[in-house]
Parts: sequence; C-alpha cells; structure tokens
Amino acid sequence: MPIQESSATALIRVTGLAICCLNQEGQTAEFALIRDEDHKLAARIKRPGYQDGANKDIIVYRDIVSYEQLPKENVQIEIKALQAPAISGFEVYQNGDFDRLGAADVNDFRWTVNIDLLHDNAPLNPTGEQHWPLTKFYLSNCLLYTHKLDQKWVFEKIEKNAQGVAGQREVFGNVAETIGAMVEAPEVGFSIRIGDREETHLLKRVEGLPFIVEITNMNRSENAVFSDMPDYYKYLSSPTGTQFELTPIREDDDETATGGAVNQQDFCHPIVSNLRSIDEL
Repeated sequence: MPIQESSATALIRVTGLAICCLNQEGQTAEFALIRDEDHKLAARIKRPGYQDGANKDIIVYRDIVSYEQLPKENVQIEIKALQAPAISGFEVYQNGDFDRLGAADVNDFRWTVNIDLLHDNAPLNPTGEQHWPLTKFYLSNCLLYTHKLDQKWVFEKIEKNAQGVAGQREVFGNVAETIGAMVEAPEVGFSIRIGDREETHLLKRVEGLPFIVEITNMNRSENAVFSDMPDYYKYLSSPTGTQFELTPIREDDDETATGGAVNQQDFCHPIVSNLRSIDEL
C-alpha cells in the first residue's frame, strides 16, 4: 500500500453522499454532506490499542465517541492539527499517469469521481436550490487519497440531455468508495457543533497507532437506489442541462450486468467538485 497510514496521528475516512471541494484560498478540504430523507449521517472516533493490552501483534480499535442519527440541520464538523502539523493546508496524493481502467495505485485520489471532468472540465454552477440541508465538514493539515476503491464494479457512463433522454454510453471504470485523509501532528482536534452545543475531542499522537475518524452518510435501506448522481445534480448543473449517470456493471455477473439486483448494493460514492468552496452551494 503506497500510503503509509501508520505514520498519521489521525486517519479520516469519508463514505457516502458528499460533495468535496478543495478550497485553494483557505487551504481546506471541504465536504458538503447532503442530508436527504434516506441517508443517515454518523461520526465515530476510534482509539487504537493492542489486544488484551499485551499482544503487540494484534491492533484493535474501539469507539471512544459516536454520534449517530445526527439531525438534518445545524450540524458542522471540523478536524485540524492543533500544533506543528506535517502539512500546512492540504495535499493530494497522485501517483504518475492515471487511467481509470488500468491504474495500479489504489490510493490515487483521482479514483474519486470529479463531476466537472465528466463534463470535459466545463465548470458546473451551483443550482441555488436547497433541496436538502447540508452538513459542512472542514478538514485541514491533511494528505487526501483514496482509502477504499470499489473494485467489485466497473461503471458505465451514460450521457443524458436536458430532457433526461439517454444518449452516448461508454465504459467509465472503477470509482473511489471512501475518501481517506491523514493528519500528522502532535495533537489533532475534532470539533462538532450540533445546534447550540459544541463538543471537542483531542487526539494526541501515539507513535504507530493512529486514531480513526469515520464520517458516513449512507442509505442502508434495502430499496436503496444504485446511483447518487441525480442527487448531486440537484446542487450542480451544466449550462446545457446535460447530466451523466454512472451505472455499475459487474463482468462476472450476467444478471447484474443486465440490470438485475443492482439496487441491492451500496453505491454511495463521494464526488469532487471544482467549486472554490462548499459555501457556494
């Protein structure tokens, strides 16, 4: 694994319905977590340790705090180094040339779908319509990468015009399921604001044993739809009204490739937008 996660103080993992913006001016990785009626947001902090306190060959993680079923509105999360960070602002892990159909490095950040690149890098604009509330998550002093690549499925890209009529189709490739981030510093702060209440947790560095912070915004229901792209286009739009659908296909499953049982799987994948900040949404 090219990314050496053991060197971090805290490992952050973001899974589910989320729009990521890399704020160059503020040097912050920002996430807009879309709070629709089906996706449930949770934040968990896990502390590392050795099994039974003695066996140093087996590391186990235990929840030290867990925020479940967070309310739809008035929630904000921030994670940053509190002193002497290894990275000022953020960096993005990329490794050489990238081909979504054949790249070897599973940690390359470019596995995360960039919605603007789907449109040949033509800028998408905020729709200005607040369909659902957004929980904002600000992350600083980090190295961004792909923590988990969805290798079960190869995705097909389908172009749809402003009327929703499907046109050109082509194989797209694999996509990132979970965005990862490493923060390396003597101490990392996790803050969450829920309404008028704010809580802060201090994660002090333990050499070789990073904390794990999991941010999940998932639809776990049995009838979950197989694509979140329509949700993202409620917040971002192209001047022509063109949209792209990403449909999963699995080459070793003929039934699924023809449309059967696809929606029984989890396909909540975060995306990247070229917006300057999530505050524009």
